[in-house]
This record gives sequence, structure tokens and C-alpha cells, in this order.
Amino acid sequence: MKEIIIAPSFLSANFADLKKEIARCELAKIEWIHYDVMDYDFVPNLTFGSKILKDIVNSSKFKIDIHFMVKVKTVKFEDFFAEYIKCNPSMMTMHIESMTKEETQKFYELCKSNKIMFSLAVSPKTDIHVLDEWLDKLDNILIMSVEPGFGGQSFIPEVLKKVEFLASLKKTNQFNYTIEIDGGINEQTSKKAINAGVEMMVAGSYLFESENFIEKVETLKHD
Repeated sequence: MKEIIIAPSFLSANFADLKKEIARCELAKIEWIHYDVMDYDFVPNLTFGSKILKDIVNSSKFKIDIHFMVKVKTVKFEDFFAEYIKCNPSMMTMHIESMTKEETQKFYELCKSNKIMFSLAVSPKTDIHVLDEWLDKLDNILIMSVEPGFGGQSFIPEVLKKVEFLASLKKTNQFNYTIEIDGGINEQTSKKAINAGVEMMVAGSYLFESENFIEKVETLKHD
């Protein structure tokens, strides 16, 4: 069985003690971390800019998965990502609902030209077929199992049908994307997600709000 990637979401971390949170991830042998960027426009919440990400990068060796929940309006599309790219993320994810077709193409080209994994996210109510024309280009697909914008929400089980569909399509067509899920992940929901075909899981409050971070990480893997 392929090892499942666990990516702790720093949206739920204690930023008053960032060094401790980084240390907990390192002790749990975490390879990837998930970094949410929200703009109070595409989603009704506002989170981190590139400065905090830079501090994390300078204090650790994690692979960075940046999840943008934004609409780019006030600057040239490519310019919005410039400071984040300087942080050398391994993967960048944009919501397909937040972009025009032309912007999605620009985002793809931006990722490829900077050797960053190209990832698109879909919200729970979005038809999975909006991704059809991008499937052969995608390195990763992020399935939202809660409404984007807030941590601590309950898992929406209906999205697992999308995971199953993508997993079957990947096998049939030999696509290269990985399937990631984000929202409401805990010991019970992670098992359902893995059974459906998920290869990468984002977990926030379940991990960071626990005193037993390492043990909680292990409960998600279902080896």
C-alpha cells in the first residue's frame, strides 16, 4: 500500500509559539505542511501573507503546499504569486472556481516555469467535470471536504464520490495527479478518504489542538 502523505494545516497552529508547532511536526516526521492563504473575498476569512511563510521556510525543511483561496484582482495575476514563489513551495493550489479559463492557463504556466507542482482545488458543491480539460496537466487535485474558508468544520461525506471518480479515471488513463483532501479529517474520516483513493490528507485542528500530536498523525495513516 502506498504511504499516505499527512500535511498539517498551519491554519490551526498556534502562531504565538510557531517554533513549538514546527518542532512538533518535525518530531512526527512530517514531510509536507499545508499553508492557507485567504483574501476575505473568495472566502469569508482573511489569513496569512508571504512573510509568515518565509519565517516557516527559514526555520524548517518542509515541503510547502500553498492553498490559495483568493481572487486576484488588484495586481497583475502573475505578480500576486511572486513573493510566495520566493519561498520555494513544492506545490501551489488555486481554486478553479476563483479563476477564468485564461487565468487557470496562466497559473499552470507559472507553476511549470518555476518547477512547482500545479494543483487545482474544487469546493464541495462544484461539479468535478470542471477539471476535465486539465486532468492531463495536473500534478495534484485538492478535493475540499468542507466549505473553504474556515477550519474546524465537519466532513462532508458526499465528496468521496469525487475522489472515487478521480481515482478510477487516474487508473484508467494513467494520469499523474495525486488526490488530496482537506477538511474535517480525523481518525474516522481519514479511513473513508483513503478507502476512496486519497493519497494526501490535510489535517488541522485534529492535530494542532491535541497534546499528542505524533500519536494523532499515526492514527491518520491506517497502515
